[in-house]
Amino acid sequence: MTEHRYILPEPNARDALVKNLADRFARIRETSSADSFEVMDTFDWRLFKTGWLMLRSADAYRTIDIHTGQSVDTQALKSGKRIAFAWDFPESDMAAALGPVIEMRALIPLGTVACQHVQHELLNREEKIVARLVLETYRLDAGEHAVEHCRILPVRGYAKAAKLAVACLQKMGLEPARQSPVLTLLEKNGFSPGTYSSKVDIDLQPDIPAAEAVRRIMEQLVTVIHQNLPGVREDVDSEFLHDFRVSVRRARSLLGQTKGVLDQETTADLAARLKDMGDSTGNLRDLDVYLLKKTEYTGMVADVLKPGVAQLFSALARKRRYAKDRMIKRMATDAFAADMEVLDAFVRSDRLAESEAPAGNRPIGEMARAVIHKRYCRIVKKGRKITAATPDEELHRLRIDCKKLRYLLEFFNSLFPKDQMKILIKQLKQLQENLGDFNDLSVQQEFLVDYLQGITPKSPRKILLAAAIGGLITRLGIEHQRVRSQFLSVFARFDDVENRNRFQTLFA
Repeated sequence: MTEHRYILPEPNARDALVKNLADRFARIRETSSADSFEVMDTFDWRLFKTGWLMLRSADAYRTIDIHTGQSVDTQALKSGKRIAFAWDFPESDMAAALGPVIEMRALIPLGTVACQHVQHELLNREEKIVARLVLETYRLDAGEHAVEHCRILPVRGYAKAAKLAVACLQKMGLEPARQSPVLTLLEKNGFSPGTYSSKVDIDLQPDIPAAEAVRRIMEQLVTVIHQNLPGVREDVDSEFLHDFRVSVRRARSLLGQTKGVLDQETTADLAARLKDMGDSTGNLRDLDVYLLKKTEYTGMVADVLKPGVAQLFSALARKRRYAKDRMIKRMATDAFAADMEVLDAFVRSDRLAESEAPAGNRPIGEMARAVIHKRYCRIVKKGRKITAATPDEELHRLRIDCKKLRYLLEFFNSLFPKDQMKILIKQLKQLQENLGDFNDLSVQQEFLVDYLQGITPKSPRKILLAAAIGGLITRLGIEHQRVRSQFLSVFARFDDVENRNRFQTLFA
């Protein structure tokens, strides 16, 4: 039977509500209880975006619907062990549901909620329970604002009693609850569910100076860098470093593709500092990428070789610990702090309306069309020359050009018709995926070949490791050729007449 949920506007509404119900029912019997739980989600709100939140109590993890507050699934805890990743849950329906949603992201606590429940059983003259009123107060630790919530729970066979209770609440002017009280509590205490994004989303006007547009885009990129730094340092999950590095790479690409917009000294200084940031994190990110492939790699080889794959990943995990320590030490240096201060100072600078750089005062709409069209033409020219006999290196260079074009389309998306830009980005993304998969497979093979050359097979254990790596190289090589064979058809779709006309119309 459907329960009815309402938000109480103020604490003293409780007493008035109970009094009004007492006038309509023979007797009210009261009981109370209390509990507490942690609210959890990923840093980028993946559960919320799916319509869920995670609640962790002393004995269970529970997903709830953000709209109704009702339980979606529950996983009992056999110990007090804290679970961070989907793969840490026991094999269950919850684990299966969480995996595709949160992927490699960790569940992080948003805060602890204390909840006081007061249940009022509404009785008729025969002392039968005909409906229940549940009053709940939710408080967030370190939060200033509480949420008062009430529910009318019908009892089978007494539908009229529930309707009477609901009518009483409505007469008092109570508003139906449109979402879980836990979500309301988070919002009232300053959380902004679903707002974090590492993507570039900035509204530019075509007539503003190019220098000011670059500063605004850089401001958003530097914000994402700051948002992810704590998670990078604490090593919460691999996506903090990924988003950090992508923002650094986007910032470098922006400076490189808008030369002449800022003065030469500023461009060179910012670019050098961003390069240092990228270089200091690259080794750790490479190892993260490999470690995330453990299940995939294990599934590529015969059962007899799986222990060898386990050896490989144990060694990679040790390498990652060393790489992480080196990166953390680099981020603790005065040089890294200085790099961040210079970036912050640039994005906080006054509006760059009167730039002394050659192209600084050029309208950004005009410049955006020029740089996008130039990069697009370069991609088409290179792509049309590629055949089945073209060296792999040419595809890798084309991949980099495609990435730079993708960044430009994202930076300047607001300057052009959204529907057309959406189609162009989708077409480019398909080409990028093919080239990206091809590059990843190339890099993975090279890494494993180098690793294999460093093994001296003097023991059965080392022989097993070498055999497992050999098996992986073979499987990756087959996939590498398959992806390569798809390139020409994928590029042909990107280079079709319709897509060419879009680029010509918007940017030529």
